[in-house]
Amino acid sequence: MVRKVSLEGYDRSLISRVLIVLVLIFSILFYILNYDKGGPLNIKNLHGTGSIDTWLRVVFRLSCAYLAIHTALFWMVLNPVPGIMVVLFRESLEVREYPSEGFEKLGTFSSWTLILFGASMLLNGLISIGVGVGAEIPSWLVVSGVSIFATGFGSAALTALVVRHVIIPSMVENGENLDHMFKPHEHVMHNLALILLSIDLVLGGMVVLWTMMSLSLIVGALYLIFAEFWVIRGGGYYVYEFIDPRPRFAPLFLIGLMGVCLISFCIGLAISEIKEDYPLLATFAIVLFLSLSVRFRDPSTR
Repeated sequence: MVRKVSLEGYDRSLISRVLIVLVLIFSILFYILNYDKGGPLNIKNLHGTGSIDTWLRVVFRLSCAYLAIHTALFWMVLNPVPGIMVVLFRESLEVREYPSEGFEKLGTFSSWTLILFGASMLLNGLISIGVGVGAEIPSWLVVSGVSIFATGFGSAALTALVVRHVIIPSMVENGENLDHMFKPHEHVMHNLALILLSIDLVLGGMVVLWTMMSLSLIVGALYLIFAEFWVIRGGGYYVYEFIDPRPRFAPLFLIGLMGVCLISFCIGLAISEIKEDYPLLATFAIVLFLSLSVRFRDPSTR
């Protein structure tokens, strides 16, 4: 199925690009200026006391890391079956299915979420091993683990929310086939990444700090820059129709998307704060959030 879109004579590319670069610059400055204002991290809360609680974290986190690696390599990059994406071709303004192959399958924001999820679990799993064997863990490494976790949680929350509430409803409205949205690797990127990171947040001791708030914006801005580079110098298509910077209201929409990045991060921040004094309330909040975010079944099936 091929669908044509119209720019109605508008091209807001310059404004959109300037806004994205400004968001990136200010986000980096925010992180640099507030990097050390979050206070010291309690490594025992994050990685356990070196006893069974630490090794349970090791098993959980490294299992999650393997899931991410297996998904990226064997279910995606090395899978000879082309991945089906519904993309917008820049020049022809056609929205149609496109068979992606190899590393091209990692060009979606969902794939970036998968990579952040795997990196968080791998790094924090290795740090937990260090705690388990009694090694001295540098504070900068502990902070790095928390930073990647916080970024991964924000990205996973954004991915799940956008897929469930924007992409899937849009595909249903346009009569597009949804089968490829519910394959195993899609479930890992769109659903399991957020669920498993949420478990690490509520039960594993991970935290989300306000000083890391801009990290989600940095990732979002970098992805939009990558997407623009890819469409001009690479494949010639936008993976997501709504990130085209040319339409009349594109600058506002992209800024709104950055706002959703920030909101997604703040959800993790709020739950992280609540769990300090009200762990049961935090558990209820994360379960409620997950129920409103993930989707494992085609909405058209009963």
